[in-house]
Amino acid sequence: MKKILTACTRDCPGGCSIIATVQDGKITKLKGNPDHDITDGFLCPNTSKYLENVQYNSKRVLHPLKKVNGAWKRISWDEAFDIMVSRLRYTIKKHGTESILYYQGFGSRTALKILNRRFFNLLGGVSTIYGTVCGGIGQAGQEMDLGRRISHDHMDHLNSRVVIIWGRNPAVTDIHLWRILRKAQRNGTKLIVVDPIKTKTARYADIFVQPKPGTDPYLAIAVSKLILQKDLADKDFISRNTKNFEKYLQIIYGFSMEELSIKCDVPTETITELALTYSQNKPSSIVTGWGLHRYMAGHLTFRFLDALAAITGNIGISGGGVSQGFEEFGFFDGSYSLDNLDKSRKLPMPTIGRAILKTEDPPIKMAFITSGNPVNLSPNSNRVKKAFEGVDYVVMMDHFLNDTSDVADLFLPATTFLEEGDMLGSYGHNWISPINPVSPPEGEAKSEFEVFQTLADKMGFGEEMAGSTAEWLEKIAAPIADMGIQWEDIKKGPVNLVPEDEIPYADGEFLTESGKFEFIDEFHETSCYRKNKDLEDGYNLHLISSSPEKWIRSVVPETEMKQGVLSVEVSSKVLQKLGMHDGETAVLESPVGELEVILQESEGVRIDTVKVQMGGWMKYGKNINVLTVDVMSEAGNGTPYYETMVKIRKK
Repeated sequence: MKKILTACTRDCPGGCSIIATVQDGKITKLKGNPDHDITDGFLCPNTSKYLENVQYNSKRVLHPLKKVNGAWKRISWDEAFDIMVSRLRYTIKKHGTESILYYQGFGSRTALKILNRRFFNLLGGVSTIYGTVCGGIGQAGQEMDLGRRISHDHMDHLNSRVVIIWGRNPAVTDIHLWRILRKAQRNGTKLIVVDPIKTKTARYADIFVQPKPGTDPYLAIAVSKLILQKDLADKDFISRNTKNFEKYLQIIYGFSMEELSIKCDVPTETITELALTYSQNKPSSIVTGWGLHRYMAGHLTFRFLDALAAITGNIGISGGGVSQGFEEFGFFDGSYSLDNLDKSRKLPMPTIGRAILKTEDPPIKMAFITSGNPVNLSPNSNRVKKAFEGVDYVVMMDHFLNDTSDVADLFLPATTFLEEGDMLGSYGHNWISPINPVSPPEGEAKSEFEVFQTLADKMGFGEEMAGSTAEWLEKIAAPIADMGIQWEDIKKGPVNLVPEDEIPYADGEFLTESGKFEFIDEFHETSCYRKNKDLEDGYNLHLISSSPEKWIRSVVPETEMKQGVLSVEVSSKVLQKLGMHDGETAVLESPVGELEVILQESEGVRIDTVKVQMGGWMKYGKNINVLTVDVMSEAGNGTPYYETMVKIRKK
């Protein structure tokens, strides 16, 4: 029996450090690393069950597959590479390199993924994607205010007297952060939760605020207005460290408290309690979630939250800040992607289906998909499926035959993080972790790194991709080496690259053009009202699709997908109005699609909202993204899933 240190690479802010136990060549146990302050010796339920649900799952694909007459046929890797080389050369010769699309998702987020783009840039520059289905919207907003998004170390929240958890459900989606916040609460910190859904996190809140979906800017304005009216602002911080304050005041005082209360549907008494608790218990921090990103004008919410922290002097102090996320690739040398050579076409990830269908001169003729399931996770999934079905040849690499595999022609079996050597940053903290191979690949699975190296050899530029895993990681980790930490040190255990007591903007210097915090100075209300036409057409319920507790994104055990119909949570008042009952089968309809569902009564859901778990598969009638509208955010090139309005009708 031996123990090997590695890390979880999946699309989760945890980035957990793992101790894997191997006995007789088989991985028998995964345990959290106690020497990692965030992981703290325990794992989430998803990773705890990873061996059963992914690593040794009987449905995992372990050999290359080719689609023949609509059915999958097992082939050799030699044949798979021959097909890819032949298709690449034919497509490039006939249509040019831009007729090839490389779609790199966020399913696995590691250092060596940088080299995937290197391959396609060396190929001559193909069509790639820009934008995100995750957190770009909030980051764009914070960059306008602060110059650069820098979040507080999770452990610093232990120094907060108040923590506002705004649009986030860490009790489900980030249990390691949740452990820290609960510890703070036991030590006397007040937890305030702001969310249109009464989540698992909200059940533990000292104060719970449940605004109308998408009206967070108005709630933040109302809180700030009350703080200013009661003369609770930090005038020294405002005069010394900020710009545009007078223009910001014009926005704030352009609304009455009554008007703001009506817009966000939160009583003035609750707004007052929130404002006083936050401003009179300094230091206070705000921890934001992905729910705030999912609106067309989501960046405005972050700008008004940043402003709330600024007027109270909760920026640049321990226990303060507005923490949104971290740069998982921020400590790596990304130049090895050769993106500086890439002058080719880019298609938007949030509207990828529409983009593929409209792209011409040349049209998309071939696609490579890695670390992603775009047919499932992209909005307006039916359109995305239609788009990929129209591509002449689709190659994808994954562990399971999911919704995207239904539009693929060649399926390549990917290694799991337990079978790879790599390095991991995180978008949830500042730790860098080693990914050490725990066991040999199951079956004939290969890493993306190995596949693209081999493909480069066969395409005639192998020397540009040549090098061992260790050699490439040492190059990519050069910025970390400049900090005095060598790759060999990282292999031995995870390293926190930013001290816990290093507080963002503590020196009063911001990376904005002025060098100061820059308040939002212009606010167009129309940005917050995108649903009027949908309301006119009878779509009167906000669709909120949240992360489930049992799985990450669309990595759902297929056995579970086959069971029953998708459940959606609605208020009992909605059921009464519709003349329907708990457990009844109905149709959930949006402007772009419909889905058969089972109605589940829940008093944690507002009367104007429908809540559903994301990640269900289309092939089993459980993909909520057949309903979501495919639009692009105003800032940050993000995906506004929550702009979707729906209605319920009898089956």
